[in-house]
Amino acid sequence: MRGTLCTVATAGLVAGLVTLTPGVATAAPVQLDQKYTCKFPIINNDPIEIHISSDMPASMKVGETVPEYDIKAVTKVSARAAQGLGVMGAVTLEGKATADVVVTLPGGDGTLPIKVVNSVAKANIPNPAAAFEVNATGKSPGSLLTWAKPGTATFDVKGLKLHNMIARDSSGAAVQLPPFGDEFEATCTLDAGQGTLLHTMDIQGGGTDPGPGPDPTTGKQNVSTKVTPKQGGGQLTMAQAGDTVALSPVEEGAGGSSTGDLQKVTVKDARNGATGWSLTGKVTDFTGGAGTIAADKLGWTPSCATAAGSASTCVPGTQGPVGTAGATLASAPDGAQTGGEFTVGAGLALDVPKTAAAGDYAAVLTLTLT
Repeated sequence: MRGTLCTVATAGLVAGLVTLTPGVATAAPVQLDQKYTCKFPIINNDPIEIHISSDMPASMKVGETVPEYDIKAVTKVSARAAQGLGVMGAVTLEGKATADVVVTLPGGDGTLPIKVVNSVAKANIPNPAAAFEVNATGKSPGSLLTWAKPGTATFDVKGLKLHNMIARDSSGAAVQLPPFGDEFEATCTLDAGQGTLLHTMDIQGGGTDPGPGPDPTTGKQNVSTKVTPKQGGGQLTMAQAGDTVALSPVEEGAGGSSTGDLQKVTVKDARNGATGWSLTGKVTDFTGGAGTIAADKLGWTPSCATAAGSASTCVPGTQGPVGTAGATLASAPDGAQTGGEFTVGAGLALDVPKTAAAGDYAAVLTLTLT
């Protein structure tokens, strides 16, 4: 059976919060209170107070993948905002809120910026005007991060934006709030001196629970051996020219093709055998604060060049969609003698629907060499 070498290649940054669910570790409540100043229609700058809460484990282990978890937020809106909305005939308010979160990775691996999209439940606007609360709930997208090193990880909430907000009148119709239409947005700035730390997590070295202790009547010994490559043999490897692809912008409402080029991939087969190889790819949905574009909207046109002196010949994959199921980018067949160096690329095209709202969208393209 052919040996497998898996290499993950990120062709775009993923927008979304790393996720946790019960079952990975015992979760405990975490919370954070913050004050923001938001630029609203009609009344301009006005303060809000937000209380964020969730259940997150105090520790995880190296090699564990952070799964999905629930987020709750309660936001207090001022009486001045209630008065401004009431003057325009609004009696309810609903929409979405996206939080900017920065995860500091353990072991000096840097930071991961992520976004958490929450749905703001419909709230009644008090009359006469008074301060009121709105409730928001959301789930972070799952399986975006596997802890690679032990140490301390932190989760900091750094920013907030309200969007797709709808104020409705007593008939349920959307109230027009200049300069917006049926929906409005409000960019919020964190007030000076506000804390940002939501949670600190201890990432422990891998391994399993040793149990209550050794049985004094038994003993264990670890036995190992090594199979060395045959003389003259080598490895099947790949390397990327980069890990980020920026596709061309598309105007809202027009739809069409957002294009770019996959970062070049160099495949080297130094095994000196008779086995070929295959390079496949799959992509997640494109997500952002404004919505989602399905993964099957991304297509590619593969290309592959074989270096002089190579025993194998590289074959590009078929033009078409990539999607979550994946597709072949390039391959080299089995033969009496295989090996060599190959340069693989692809033109990328994302079919953006006309209905896509304005905003940034991002996905992760994973390449696997076998």
